[in-house]
Parts: sequence; C-alpha cells; structure tokens
Amino acid sequence: MEKKKKKVEIPVGDTFDVDAFRAQLAELEEKLAAAEEAAAAAKDELLRRAADLDNTRKRLLRDHERACAAAARAIVEKLLPILDDLTRAVDAADADEAVPQHHVDAIRMLERKIYDILRNEGLEVIRPERGDPFDPEVHEAVSVTCDPELPPNVVATIFDPGYKFKGLLLKPARVEVCVPEGPARETGEAPPGSEPRRR
Repeated sequence: MEKKKKKVEIPVGDTFDVDAFRAQLAELEEKLAAAEEAAAAAKDELLRRAADLDNTRKRLLRDHERACAAAARAIVEKLLPILDDLTRAVDAADADEAVPQHHVDAIRMLERKIYDILRNEGLEVIRPERGDPFDPEVHEAVSVTCDPELPPNVVATIFDPGYKFKGLLLKPARVEVCVPEGPARETGEAPPGSEPRRR
C-alpha cells in the first residue's frame, strides 16, 4: 500500500522580511569575500616565507661551502713549500750516490703519499716538460735562454712545479723560456706575456 505524500505548506506572511534577508545575504557574501581574500593573502605570505627560507638555506649552504673551500685552500697553500722542498730533496738524494737508495725511496714514498692525499682533495700539479709551449696562464718565466735545439717560446728548464687547487691557480710553474737570439737574450728580460694571470 502506497503512503500518501503530505503537502507541506510554508506560510508566507507578514513576518518574513525580504529586504532584511537580502541585506543579511549581502553581508554574508561580503564576509565570505573578505575571508577568501584573507586566505589568499595568508597563502601568498606562506609561499613567500617558504621561498625566503629556501633562499636563506641555499645562501647559507653556499657560504659554508665557500668557507670550507677557503680553509682547505689556505692549508694547501701552506703545504706547497714543504712539497717543493720534498721534491728537491728527492732530486738531490737521487743525484748523490753517497745517499743510500732506501733513503731516497723513503723520501719519494713520503712525497707521493702527501701528493696523493692533496690530489684527492683537488690539488693539480702543473709540471711542464722541456719543449712544452710556454703558457703565461700557468707558467712564470723567471729567465730566458737561447737553445738551438728548441724553438722559441717553449719551456727550456723547469725550476719549480706549479699548482692549481679545485681549478684555481695557486702557484705558477717557474720555468726558463727559450727565446730567439736578440734583444731579450742580451738584456735577460722575460718574454712578453710571461707574467702569469692569477684567477
């Protein structure tokens, strides 16, 4: 058996004020718009602060990396004269027959260990060979010579190796440069462009 649906009538009388309802609705719409605007502003502020925080984190990380690199570079620069002395000691001991070979080997092993440690940290040795082209970017010409066996503007003699640390020049290799016979040879001047450019 079907239930009969009752009709509910809502009495509309003088008690319902349409204008007041419209005013209340407009007020609610204004409040909703203000709340939506406040929420959008809060979201923008939150995104801006998150971006500022991320930028600060990245800047602090870069500053930390730079400080660590500068500290490592300073330590390496202090060790370079010791490495050069070790290299000279190995060369001198090797040339002196009075020095026992096991002493030479011990000094060479110590030199190699120190170089290996520093190479792993980013040290690059600049050790030109006789006859290599002279490069003012990484070589410092401390003297010139005329050698009929060599063309001009090449390395004739290597006095000290040079070094780079993580791509930056710490010390140029000190070399003697072969020049053509002429005014430079007579005055003992270094060839043009012989001053290394520091980066």
